[in-house]
Amino acid sequence: MNAMRLLKERKIMFGASLCSTAKNIETIGSEEYVDWLTEQGCSFSWIFTYVPMGKDAKSELMISSKQREWMYSQVRKLRTTKPIFLMDFWNDGEYVQGCLAGGRFYLHVNANGDIEPCAFVHYSDSNIKDTTILQACRKPLFRQFHNKQPLNKNHLRPCPLLVEIVERTGAKSTHMNQEECVRDLCAKCKGCANKWKPVADKIWKETKSDQKQFYNQSDVYEEKDRRR
Repeated sequence: MNAMRLLKERKIMFGASLCSTAKNIETIGSEEYVDWLTEQGCSFSWIFTYVPMGKDAKSELMISSKQREWMYSQVRKLRTTKPIFLMDFWNDGEYVQGCLAGGRFYLHVNANGDIEPCAFVHYSDSNIKDTTILQACRKPLFRQFHNKQPLNKNHLRPCPLLVEIVERTGAKSTHMNQEECVRDLCAKCKGCANKWKPVADKIWKETKSDQKQFYNQSDVYEEKDRRR
């Protein structure tokens, strides 16, 4: 609160990073909360869906398909009615043609220097202390991401199947507290992913026709990227 007050007083642009869980999604997605963020001086906000990373992470905090569908609609409504730009890390995958990770447009370096495909993919085969970013992008883990992108034609389901990529490349767990087997992580997420699929497919089918011009242009970009 004090940091936001100081930034607002000095007219410095800043935003908020929010994590939506099964317990708080109706709060952080509400008009009242968004109005409050705006009053604090926030110009934008990232919304990240809770992922149960780590052996002790609570799977019951993952949002349901119904909650995720509600947030999809809510964010789009608030973007047209509020003076703050809201971004949903997963539900806005359609605007960047799916997963950005693995060096496509984005990567993550953790506090230990491990070069990870994404802040939510705690696996790596490189470290910034002895490997350049370019070298990391050419190593097996990032090449696997690159070769499989787009990972799903439905960009509302952008994240990869990690088991295959991690096991094939021999990437190691970089989770700070305890190493986590990639199969254990995916097992926690599989049920929610399966329930989200039919909902995401319905939304994708309904909205893609309305954005035909946008997707035709994105196809051109993807073709150029393949030629590179």
